[in-house]
Parts: sequence; C-alpha cells; structure tokens
Amino acid sequence: MNCRLVLLSFALAVSSSCVSESPAEEPARPVAMQVIDTHIHLYDPRREGGVPWPRPNDEVLYKPHLPKEFERVAKPSGVTGVIVVEASDRLVDNRWVLDLVKGNDFFVGLVGNVDPYREDFGEHVDRLRKDRRFVGVRARIQGKAIDYRDERVLASFAHLSKCGLTLDVLMNGETAETVLEIDRVARKLPKLRIVVNHVLGYNVDGKPPGDTWKTAVAKLAENENVYCKVSGLYQRSVKQPAPRDVEYYRSVLDVLWEEFGSRRLVYGSNWPVTKKSGDYASFVRLVGEYFAEKGEESSERYFWRNAVEAYRLPATSD
Repeated sequence: MNCRLVLLSFALAVSSSCVSESPAEEPARPVAMQVIDTHIHLYDPRREGGVPWPRPNDEVLYKPHLPKEFERVAKPSGVTGVIVVEASDRLVDNRWVLDLVKGNDFFVGLVGNVDPYREDFGEHVDRLRKDRRFVGVRARIQGKAIDYRDERVLASFAHLSKCGLTLDVLMNGETAETVLEIDRVARKLPKLRIVVNHVLGYNVDGKPPGDTWKTAVAKLAENENVYCKVSGLYQRSVKQPAPRDVEYYRSVLDVLWEEFGSRRLVYGSNWPVTKKSGDYASFVRLVGEYFAEKGEESSERYFWRNAVEAYRLPATSD
C-alpha cells in the first residue's frame, strides 16, 4: 500500500466533511479506500480566444469549469485524486491546465492533447513530460478523424511508449471496426499502455450488445497493454436524461467485466459532461453499485489501483 496515497485519502476524507454543498442526492462513497477520477475536463471559455470545446450554444457546458468547483462536488463522494484530460487540441492549453492546478496535490495527472500528425510531436511531448504530472496524450483532433494505420501517427504513439507515457483513445459511438483498429495498434506497439475511453464508445440502449461488438471487444482485450475506462455512461446512453439505474447499463458492463476483468477497468466520470444527466454523486453511486458486487478487491482496483498502474502515477515511486 502506498503511504502517500493513503495519507492523502485520509486528509481529503476529513476535509470533505467541511465542504458546504447541497447535491441533488446524498453523496455515496464507493467500497474503496481511495478514488482516482481519471477523466475530467477543466477549461474557461472566458480566456482570450475562447475554447474549441464545448460549443458556445451548449447551455450546460459552455461556462467555466475550474478546480474549486470539481473539488466541491467530488470530495464528498470520496474522490482523493484526479487526472485531467485535455479536450482542446491547442498546444498552449496543456500548459494552461498544468499551471492551473500547480501546487494542488488533488490533481495528480494530465492526459494532454498533442496532434499525432505533427512532425515535432516528440519535441512537444518531451517538453511537457518534464512536469511529472504529464502522464500521457489523448488521441483527439477537432473535426478530424485519426487514421490509426498512418505511419506518422504510429511513430508518435511509439514515442509515447518509449517515454513510458500512456495513450488515451477517445471513442464516441464508433463501430466495432474502430475497436479493431485500436487492437491493431496495441499489437503493433505491445509496450504502449492504451486506455480506451467511455466504454469503447458503445451507445447504451438497455439491451444486450450485438455479437459483432462483443467479438471486437474480446479481441481487443487479448492485449494486456489495453485498459478500458468505465466512464461516460451517462453520455453514451441513448435514452436522455440518462437512467441512473445500474440495470440499464448492466449488459454492457458485463461484457467489459468478462473481457477486461478486475485488473484493467478504470474509473472516470467525464465531468462536467455528467451534468447533462445528473449530479456527480449519482454517477459514483451507479458504478459503485456495480463494482461493489464484484468484491472489495475489484472495487479497489477499479476506483484507483488500475489507474495508478495504467498511468504510472508519480506517487507509486514514493
């Protein structure tokens, strides 16, 4: 057990009792000593030049979402650490986030955003990784699909592997073929740790997934270097507002559990997108209920241990 993380967990649990908040539902603490949320976004549309995401017509998301607000909603649910995922493909925004949370130990990592098509990809990554909180890069370019067979892209991913950094893959409603594209990357770069976001992009409709998707997931999960974030469930729900009943999501979660098991499923909320379907506590309650059924050890692994391994968080070396 890592002493620094345990002490941090205890300190935050005590401080959270003093947070003044009136959420829509009472906070539910998972069956886990710690909780690392590996998927939130921080941004401020008031900055010069605005932000490329979300769009100005989004009445829920197009407003400042900053550290203090997230701490206020997350700590009562037992969150002890956070990894920010950069949604913007502007290089300067990586540095902006790192500066924004500088000196705040609650924010343990940043998955940055660097265009993998850039010839100078490695230079920018090397500059950013001087900050120990920079733990990886998310494959996302505004308005452009990434060709995972492109040699330039693969060379960029190989650089991440060489540096011991992680690749996050955004998936939003992609087909089984996209899952197989990531499988090919994982086999080509077996030492690159890959974390696929948002339940592999599956659009949850309360019905059992089809065989084509299940077969693709099984093939991807054969790669021990691939993790899956059980994140974005609200976002991936066909029914909106998204149901808060775990049974609606069970058939999809069961496929992921069967294929990835207890050691390669990772917690992420996708805050503030969660606001579109409910408060933060309701999401923690939803996934917490499912993993509590799998036993204490599995819950611990899902809520924080797997994240420490997938991102090689600095605290593991203390």
